[in-house]
Amino acid sequence: MKDRLKYPLSLFVVWHHSFAEGKQIANDLYSTFCRDIEEPLSRGLGIQVYYRSVSLIPIDKNIATRNAIILLIDENYMVDNGFQDYTKQLVGLTDDNTRVYPIALCKQATGIGCGLDSIQFIRYHDGYINIREEFDRGLKKIKSELLHDCARLLMNFQPMWMDKKGTKIPSPVKLFLSHAKKDGEETTKKFKVFVESETKLDIFFDTVDIADGYEFEKQIEANIENAALVVFHTDEYSSREWCRIEVLVAKRNKCSIVVVNDIKNGEKRAFPYMGNTPTITLKQEENLSFTEILTLTLYQVLNILYQRELLKSFEEKFKNVKVEFVTITSPPELFNYIDLYKMKLTEKKKLIVLYPEPPLGAEELRILNDLDKDIKFITPIYLPTL
Repeated sequence: MKDRLKYPLSLFVVWHHSFAEGKQIANDLYSTFCRDIEEPLSRGLGIQVYYRSVSLIPIDKNIATRNAIILLIDENYMVDNGFQDYTKQLVGLTDDNTRVYPIALCKQATGIGCGLDSIQFIRYHDGYINIREEFDRGLKKIKSELLHDCARLLMNFQPMWMDKKGTKIPSPVKLFLSHAKKDGEETTKKFKVFVESETKLDIFFDTVDIADGYEFEKQIEANIENAALVVFHTDEYSSREWCRIEVLVAKRNKCSIVVVNDIKNGEKRAFPYMGNTPTITLKQEENLSFTEILTLTLYQVLNILYQRELLKSFEEKFKNVKVEFVTITSPPELFNYIDLYKMKLTEKKKLIVLYPEPPLGAEELRILNDLDKDIKFITPIYLPTL
């Protein structure tokens, strides 16, 4: 019998049982990293999230390949000897694949000790999060930081020995900002300034980041390949050749794509290849809107990293001499057939396309299956039936 499947990442959320908002924060993190706690059958990342509050059960870091231990440190947490001892145990678990992420929810949090003195805390701009007065704002900050940190962890980007080098740790995630200059440049520039001033992410902005004398198309392709594409979808966007090229390059390279809807009057023709991607509407309150765009983008980055590794594990577990597996990290679409037919020319086995839960509706699968009966699209739940 094969070993039990080991998931790529697990989250552990630790908070003091007297901290009134602790359960609410934990539930919100569960909804972000696993699935909507109010709609458990909804599509989500599916990352396992465990709670530690009333009962401080030891953490088994062998449950997953990597672990993120999140400490919600408020006044109650700081003065409880039991939680201080537990924190020391958790810090002792840290290695390249297990990281502790302390979150400062009171002014004194960074002085708790317990082995956390040399670890960077997640905090708000004024030095701490006043969780009772700015709960929603603080929660958005926490989620954005943790999505980025977990992406870094899944990318094996920074082994622990490099922490001691003392140099600035670069971001593993680069945002490629795609826009039509005629009606999208002003908003895109504002978003660029926001990201550079408020986050630890890197930005590619073609106006200033393409070197003089270099081929424009090759520079775009090289930067999109390892980036998340943020599309500022304005009225003029779909009519611009280079905008369409950027989307197609990102899709061919299986990058994260987020579409920011900023249509004012409409467009003569919608570009069809921006479908099957998450969208978000640009709001009037720019900073709030930019935070939401950033959070959704980081969510997509983490989703692709996690699903890619998870689906590969399923593929290994259910190897079959009669079929050839192909894994994709988003719900399937007709665009996938471009790569599938190339593979089919070289493989004589039946092709199984494995994609994340939950399964598509019957109406979409019918279209995909009508095109080629020898290519089957399934989610992991159907693997035992092969």
